Amino acid sequence: MSVVSIFPRVSCAVSLIVLAALPVVAQTPDSTSTGYLTRPNRSGTLIKLGTGLTRGLEYYGYSRAFFVPLVVSVEHHVTPAVSVFVNGLSSFNVGRRYRYYDNSRASILGNFGFDAGARYYYNQEKRRRKGRAAGPFVGNYLALQTSSVFNYTYYNSYLHSTLTAVWGMQRRIGKYGWFDAYIGAGVGRQSAYYNSINRVGLVPEIGIKFGLGSCLTRQVN
Repeated sequence: MSVVSIFPRVSCAVSLIVLAALPVVAQTPDSTSTGYLTRPNRSGTLIKLGTGLTRGLEYYGYSRAFFVPLVVSVEHHVTPAVSVFVNGLSSFNVGRRYRYYDNSRASILGNFGFDAGARYYYNQEKRRRKGRAAGPFVGNYLALQTSSVFNYTYYNSYLHSTLTAVWGMQRRIGKYGWFDAYIGAGVGRQSAYYNSINRVGLVPEIGIKFGLGSCLTRQVN
């Protein structure tokens, strides 16, 4: 099951969750937002570990296998408004592990892959003037990203790749918590299992992530 097949099935439900969650999180105060006003010459890298409604979240009704993703994210801001990022993910089966005819059991590991791209956090000054959370890694953003996903067990391990443009928002939750929600669309290329023709088409890009992380900062001269 790939992004081309699973995301259309859950896109409506996830979209409703995103829309419901955005107003609540958008009003959440950022305890460090004032720090960005008083320390504009700091550069940093955000490292976080999280999960949520994203790639790798899958359920197989026949085998009752339920895979939960674990995502390691590294985001570095080039300026207070622009950052580059890379995410690595792997999914783990926390449900039933299917038993094969030889009495062996299915792997606990599911899909794995990565995302990479760039973000532009817009209206930073306007958010500061209104007293809203702003600064590196915090705010509403536009992004362009590429993704590739593989599987540990399939004979053909390559599943799909995408190139998407998204709108999203990232906020702090307390001192170490992070919330990241995004929605967009792009082009996807799905692997063919039984022939040499790969399918290319439009795909949605929807996700909600909750994580724990910390910023590594340095002084800019």
